[in-house]
Amino acid sequence: MKPQQLHESRYLRILWNEKLRIIGIDWKESTAAMSSEEFKSELQLFATQVEMKKASGILVDVSKFRHKIDPEVQEWRLKNISTRYGRAGVQRFAFLFPERAQIPPMMNHSSPGETFETRAFDEFQRAEDWLTTG
Repeated sequence: MKPQQLHESRYLRILWNEKLRIIGIDWKESTAAMSSEEFKSELQLFATQVEMKKASGILVDVSKFRHKIDPEVQEWRLKNISTRYGRAGVQRFAFLFPERAQIPPMMNHSSPGETFETRAFDEFQRAEDWLTTG
């Protein structure tokens, strides 16, 4: 089943696979020019979609993501976004990197306080399979 596009902006597309209950972000290269406030705004919009769809899995394609996240924005994300994912019923969160990318070990761990498992992949099908098992 082809995912349905729920939203598109300058920086991302939000996709929804109803059958698999997976919602995702396809970040664009234009994120290189994105401000921290724009990043926060995009994540708030996405979190609202996660809540509305009651997604069990999230797939975030970071292969074209170019924005540099400040440490305080990462803390903000954990407090204001990750908690919303957990309350919406998210069980698993997957990052998708480019094929054969060096995946930092920290990308395979949930952050303190997150109630869902987090993993990183360099292949779409492996990420989708992991999101739909367990």
